[in-house]
Amino acid sequence: MQKIRKEQGITLLALVITIIVLLILAGITISAITGDNGIIGNAGKAKEETEIANEKEIVEKATVQVMGNNKYGNIEESELQEQLDKETDTGKTEVSDVGDEFEVVFHESNRYYTVDKDGNVEGAYEIVEDEYPGDITVGKDGETLDGSEGKPYEIWCIEDLVEWSQNYRNYQNSYIELKRTLNFKSRLSYINGKMLNCNSIEELRNLLTNTSGSGFTPITNFYGTFDGKNFEIQNIYENVSGKAGFFADAAGTIKNLKISGNIISNDGYAGGIVSNLGETLNISNCINYCNVTANAEIHTNPGNVDVRGTAGGIVGKCVGNVIIKDCANEGNIYGTNETGGIVGFQYVSNITILNCYNDGMINGESDTGGIIGRTLASTVQIYNCYNIGNISGSVTGGLMGNRGSNDKIEIKNCYNYSEIKGSKYQGEIIGFNWAYDTETSPTIENVFYTNQTIGAFGGFANAIGTPVYCEDISDNNFVTQLNDYVSSVTEQDILWKSWILGKEGYPIFE
Repeated sequence: MQKIRKEQGITLLALVITIIVLLILAGITISAITGDNGIIGNAGKAKEETEIANEKEIVEKATVQVMGNNKYGNIEESELQEQLDKETDTGKTEVSDVGDEFEVVFHESNRYYTVDKDGNVEGAYEIVEDEYPGDITVGKDGETLDGSEGKPYEIWCIEDLVEWSQNYRNYQNSYIELKRTLNFKSRLSYINGKMLNCNSIEELRNLLTNTSGSGFTPITNFYGTFDGKNFEIQNIYENVSGKAGFFADAAGTIKNLKISGNIISNDGYAGGIVSNLGETLNISNCINYCNVTANAEIHTNPGNVDVRGTAGGIVGKCVGNVIIKDCANEGNIYGTNETGGIVGFQYVSNITILNCYNDGMINGESDTGGIIGRTLASTVQIYNCYNIGNISGSVTGGLMGNRGSNDKIEIKNCYNYSEIKGSKYQGEIIGFNWAYDTETSPTIENVFYTNQTIGAFGGFANAIGTPVYCEDISDNNFVTQLNDYVSSVTEQDILWKSWILGKEGYPIFE
């Protein structure tokens, strides 16, 4: 009897263990089927990837066909739509010309692709549905935001940008993030268009992009932190009196933003990112593709500090302390007065420009430079920068147009590789260097230029250190010289970028 009970106990224990094992296996099986990386999930992802590949192939095939049929190899909106209708059923796709590219929408999948003028296809992108357009205090999915670092306000559509610019006082000291690329010419960047007395997307889009009007109103008096998250504001248009730029006035931090379009100031200052800076500002990892124009009367007083008609690729005019790092200008910049690839005019305070370059054409009627047009600042530090954009004006310099006072100037580990034309003064590094002795002379270290005929400096050429003429910069030895200097900088608050030889034949940042 005792033996029987013992065997029954063992059998019961085995049964319990078996049940537990089965439950565990069942849990694993269910998870394997329904989990994030389960069979069902992976099947869904595979299906989506296949759909995207098919859609992209359709767009690429239609694009190649259209370019092949066009006499000049161009892409026309109507021709691309016609070809896509042949590849799919009519009405399944919709093509829109949005400036420098086309958008192709697939209605059934709620996805779209972009096609540039050279036929390159990018995507897929999801069409965003925002239930709260024009309210940046509510997230896309309805979550409440308070503008703190942990819950920054969010920009999902053009209506959100308009709200910010119109009611800027509500958001002056906030954290704000751009959540996707927005194109002022694309209806996909709008939700309902119900802003500025407009009742439709077409009305609002026309109001903001029509070149007979003033366009977008720049954001005024921002003192917080704006993070573009490496997205782009495309096809912005401004034609305003006074200050023109994505920001009219700003302090605080602006980072990770790309911007393209046209920005025009009449009798004011213009900058691709910021028009006017009056306090402390840090700008990092921003690229301007905008054409920036500042029109005003040409000033004749060299001591004038309220210089209108000042234009810069990143900042128009600075009166406060500023650090600009890891930024670039790719747009064409024009000013009737001070004009610069990165900064038009810096006055009184301190400026550091690090790891920046200009590749745009800089054309001014007065002081014009690849990095800074004119400076009357207390301290100017231009470190690890280069200019490859052509410069023209009255007083022109490859890196700085006019150094106009007893400020402290340091230019280190930079080069200029461009065409310089100055009707009054011209220099490969500084157009006019206001320095009478060593105490007022700029410090030049490991700085290079490529035009021996013009020379490094225009007027008043005193300097501590001598820029080096380099006949051939398309050489790895030149890259090594730049990188050796970078590696020698041991005390630095912010990282100096290393260099490589670009495919264009000149050094670029790694």
